Amino acid sequence: MDTEPKLQKVKLAIEMEIDGGARLMGHMFVAQNQRLPDLLNDDRNFLPFETTEGLITMIRKSTIRRVTPMNQITLPDINADPYEIFGVAQSVPDDELKAIYHRKVQECHPDKLIAMGMPADFVQLANEKLARINDAYDRITAARAQIEAAKPKWVMGG
Repeated sequence: MDTEPKLQKVKLAIEMEIDGGARLMGHMFVAQNQRLPDLLNDDRNFLPFETTEGLITMIRKSTIRRVTPMNQITLPDINADPYEIFGVAQSVPDDELKAIYHRKVQECHPDKLIAMGMPADFVQLANEKLARINDAYDRITAARAQIEAAKPKWVMGG
């Protein structure tokens, strides 16, 4: 009979990207003496993952593309190139930029996270991320409006 005490597990808030680009927010469980890389590199094929709804599901490790602990997520600097925040070139057409902007807003909107019952730290991070997305979009559209206004207006005469 094994009399060794079970190690206490710690819930680690994470954002995980899996095959297909889907992003999941929730918790992974690590032993007190374990690091996240140790967990991801052990010999198990599946890991328990707690969804934002509190359901425990098993995730196949081979489908995980990226895991970021929430306390380590860094947001782009508000003074950074706004095109970098969207991951696009300056030549991106207005309609494509607008679609990317709307998709990014939907991905991280704080109201969505509140409705899902996410912890306050997730909601705070989402608020900060949304502020940076809105700032980047506003800076791009303002710069493009200035360029458009500076263009000469040609009048066709007869």
